[in-house]
Amino acid sequence: MRWKNFYKENKIDYSASWLITYSDMITIILCFFIVFFTFSAKENSMLHEIKNTLDQENKALKDEQESLMNLLFGNSKDKEDFLSFLKENNLDDSIDIIENTSGITIRFKDSVLFPSGKADISREGNLILSEIAKNLKKIDNKIVVEGHTDNRPIKNSKYPSNWELSVDRAIYVAKYLIDDEGIDKNRISVSGFGDQNPIDTNDTEQGRRNNRRIEIIILN
Repeated sequence: MRWKNFYKENKIDYSASWLITYSDMITIILCFFIVFFTFSAKENSMLHEIKNTLDQENKALKDEQESLMNLLFGNSKDKEDFLSFLKENNLDDSIDIIENTSGITIRFKDSVLFPSGKADISREGNLILSEIAKNLKKIDNKIVVEGHTDNRPIKNSKYPSNWELSVDRAIYVAKYLIDDEGIDKNRISVSGFGDQNPIDTNDTEQGRRNNRRIEIIILN
């Protein structure tokens, strides 16, 4: 009886206690949305800053490429003279000038520079490299000479694979620019890729001709 009276006298009303838990939950959710909104605002600000930075870098890169092209050819007349030189010597289909993120790539089909399967520069090759060198001397940018082949295997006493051939061709071009044209050797590096970086299919003769190439890359 005594215990019964104790519970009656000390009875607690729990009917509204759920409001405490509910209000805590609402507070937590509100805090979450405040934090989420704060981070979202900061993230949008950061993304905006990143976009502005990238836009500025892209504009600077474009300006630099245009400046490099102007330095390389001096002015529009120099470029026209160069294109006329290619046409007069039936070389306009053998060379491409490409602007990209790295700088300017001067791409030669291998047939204009080398006899098939060899790394000895041809007469036409000397002619075109000499003309290119005139423009390279106007600037002091770094230069990379790259050699590329198709995927048809070559194997002889001098070149056990396409890789050796591509490296040797790049070296011969670099040596010509240094030894014969007087370009500073510290500006030039060489790479040979064999058939690892095709720009066309190797399933057709035309595609293989496009893949056999030398590239002189003038870096930004």
